[in-house]
Amino acid sequence: MGQLANIERGAHLIGTYLEPTVSDLGITQGEAHVLAELHDGGPTAIAILHHEFGHKRSTLTNVLDRLERRKLVSRKLNPADRRSFVVHLTSSGKLAANRVTRALRELEREVVRRVEKSDLTGVDRVISTLEAIVKPTPGER
Repeated sequence: MGQLANIERGAHLIGTYLEPTVSDLGITQGEAHVLAELHDGGPTAIAILHHEFGHKRSTLTNVLDRLERRKLVSRKLNPADRRSFVVHLTSSGKLAANRVTRALRELEREVVRRVEKSDLTGVDRVISTLEAIVKPTPGER
């Protein structure tokens, strides 16, 4: 398990870094990542959020329910497919998402400053490989 344990540790360290921001906002790390995704990607279909995060549908629904109760996001019918919903940041959600995104970008800048480009390329390859193994397209595996 050695190397994968390092990836898990990295994810934990990102959460630890975000802790002051998310605790000030009263949100979880998972909620913070959804806000950051909406900040960068704009209004997003729930199916796309599900694909991006790989959560169980019930987990993502719970995250969105909590964010909606706090009036940080709203769900609206998807005009392109009225059987689905698109998640939008509210005004308060944009402020919270700005704080989360600023913290994540600050961390990323510091990491990029300290490592070689080839290190980052290697991490990208490992994550892509994990994604292909864990979430294969039909016919793979």
